[in-house]
Amino acid sequence: MDTERELRILLDERAITAVMHRYCQALDSARVADWLDCFTRDALFEVLLPNGETYVRLEGEADFARFAGAMRDRPGHKHVYASPVVEVDVDAGEARGTSYFLMFAGDAGQAMVSSFGRVRDRFVKRDGRWKIAERRLQTDGMNPAAP
Repeated sequence: MDTERELRILLDERAITAVMHRYCQALDSARVADWLDCFTRDALFEVLLPNGETYVRLEGEADFARFAGAMRDRPGHKHVYASPVVEVDVDAGEARGTSYFLMFAGDAGQAMVSSFGRVRDRFVKRDGRWKIAERRLQTDGMNPAAP
C-alpha cells in the first residue's frame, strides 16, 4: 500500500471516530441538529434488547427528530463509546465500525450504568463528510434500577 493511500485511510478513520464521539456529545447535550447531522437522511438506527427484541427502530427523518426530542428531557443520561475499530473501504466511500457502549443514567448528582453492549455501524462518505448510514446497538445488559 502506498503512503498516500495509507494517509487517506488514517484521516478517514479519524473523521469517522470523530462522528462517533460527536454523536454521543450532541445527544447528551440536547444539540438535536448536531445529533441529526451525524446521520444520512436515509439512515437506520436500531437498538436490540439482550433477548434480541427490538427496543428502538428509527427510519426516516421524522423518527430521528422525535427520538432526539425525547432525549432532551433526560439531562442526567450520558453515552460513552469505547474501543472503536474502524475499517475503511476508500474506493467505495464506505466504512464499518464496531465499538462498545455504556449508558449512564441519573439525576441529583447520582449516576449508574443503565445499559451496556456493542455497536455496529456502517458509514458512508457523502460530499466529503462521513456520516452514519446504519447504527445497530446490541444491548448486552440493562440495569432495572436505573432511572
